[in-house]
Amino acid sequence: MEREPLVVVIDPDEHLSAISPRLGTIAGCRDFAPGALSLESIMDAESVSRVREALQGPPVTSRLSLSFVTLGDGGLPAQAELRPTGDGGAVLLVSPPPDAWTEEDALLLLERSPDLVFSLRLRPTVSVRYINAASSAVLGYGPEEVSAEPYLLVDAVHPADCVRLEAAFHDPGGLIDPIRFRFRHRTGAWRWLELSAAPVLDENGHVAMIEGIARDVTLRRRLEEQYRLLAERSPEMIYRLRVYPTYGMDYVSSACEAVTGLPPEVYYRDPDLGFQHLHPDDRPLFDDLIARPEDYSNRPLQFRFFRPDGRLRRTEWVSVPVYDEEDRLIAIEGLCRDVTERQASEEALRLANQKLNLLASITRHDILNQLTVLIGSLELVGAAQDSSDLGWFLSRARTATDVIRRLIEFTRDYQDIGQGPPLWVSVRSSLERAADSFPDRGVAVLIPESETEILADALIEKVFFTLIENALRHGPPLSEIRFLVETMPDGSIRIVCEDDGAGIPTPEKPRIFERGQGRNTGFGLYLAREILGITGMSIFETSAPGKGARFEITVPANACRTPVNSVPEQAFGRSR
Repeated sequence: MEREPLVVVIDPDEHLSAISPRLGTIAGCRDFAPGALSLESIMDAESVSRVREALQGPPVTSRLSLSFVTLGDGGLPAQAELRPTGDGGAVLLVSPPPDAWTEEDALLLLERSPDLVFSLRLRPTVSVRYINAASSAVLGYGPEEVSAEPYLLVDAVHPADCVRLEAAFHDPGGLIDPIRFRFRHRTGAWRWLELSAAPVLDENGHVAMIEGIARDVTLRRRLEEQYRLLAERSPEMIYRLRVYPTYGMDYVSSACEAVTGLPPEVYYRDPDLGFQHLHPDDRPLFDDLIARPEDYSNRPLQFRFFRPDGRLRRTEWVSVPVYDEEDRLIAIEGLCRDVTERQASEEALRLANQKLNLLASITRHDILNQLTVLIGSLELVGAAQDSSDLGWFLSRARTATDVIRRLIEFTRDYQDIGQGPPLWVSVRSSLERAADSFPDRGVAVLIPESETEILADALIEKVFFTLIENALRHGPPLSEIRFLVETMPDGSIRIVCEDDGAGIPTPEKPRIFERGQGRNTGFGLYLAREILGITGMSIFETSAPGKGARFEITVPANACRTPVNSVPEQAFGRSR
């Protein structure tokens, strides 16, 4: 469609005396004041140079190719006819191309936008210069209502957001980043709006107007809140580590305190804090993960991590790199979980299977040996010449049968070791249950008032049962069995069982934990050592010569804990 030429009147000082409103809108000069604008206000430098050459040349009409500045980043190419006036100025008749952007086009786009587009004057009083039709959907009030009563916009802002929003409006730099606030819709429902705006300053540098766009982000806000709650409720630590343009922690979920022993806020203050708690041997792999995250994307990696209390935890990390539109690494996102107990269970199961296989082989050999004795003795019974020989062979057969019975009973107990995952059990409760298995014994069993828990095989109670049983069987004269729980400097604990009985002869001490040794079945202390070994615990006999027996169970730091809000431990508790 053919368009009428746009007119620009240039005075002798090269200032603009008049400009067509449509061209002023295109060039962002809607509020035009004669003489206030120069050629540079509406066209690029090369176009200004062409106009000046024509003005300084002979007073004849000139045809020029010009490029006018627009509100966007580009320019508007146009053909223009410059006609000099008698006073040294000129009239510029601009013919834009058929598809040139016009004020009507701009208004149509603004009115069709689903986002609220506005121009709000703040000084000397609040007034609406422009607001598009989207106000009916976004605010619940039509453009005419808002223009007639601009304080509708102020009164409907949530009271908790008013101060923050007002401060941003009056600060020249307060709207650099988008700002979110709550607005009461005409229906009475609170909506979340996101405002992106730019201030217009007056001659004193004060914010005189605000022009921008506001969009309803209520649904997006709800989805973000749902995802945030999902992340916060997850037992796994979820994180986003920013690596560009600056280094820092963008997000870490509250589960990090359970995993690492430190709350999220300390990682926001010092993102390097996590590295400082890594096991030194794992640091090179972690550094490589940060340097080349694409090589480890979605690959589970395990790192040992020291909690603030010194306990070593095993963690599993799964991460993915995040890139921007320029394919530049900007962040690493992922999750971290504590796998200490899972690995302990897996290791316990592996050891249990290994030991069961060994047990099956050894026990089969022992039973076959005893069967050989039994069969040989029974065959010799028939060849016995007198009753004394017969009795001797029958005695050997009974002994072999008894050994076979005890071997089978031992395999029954042994096969239960490591069948379930290790459990956190109370030392005091386990000791009390073991002591209750020996009623009316006439010997005091002292149990500490300890709240300590240990990660142990489900058969841990049998260990304490064995220690008490051994003391009662071998101890006379015996009046007291005492258990102690001692905390070591490295965070491990020591469970001590000591009595005032006869003690263990020095020559027997090196062999008391061997299979088949001892004065009864020979399996009790051997089983106790095997049960403890499932979760990395060990047991030793440490009594001094000539004194009662003393057994020490060492529990590593990662297999013991004290529950929160526990009472202080006492040296001795009640007698069982």
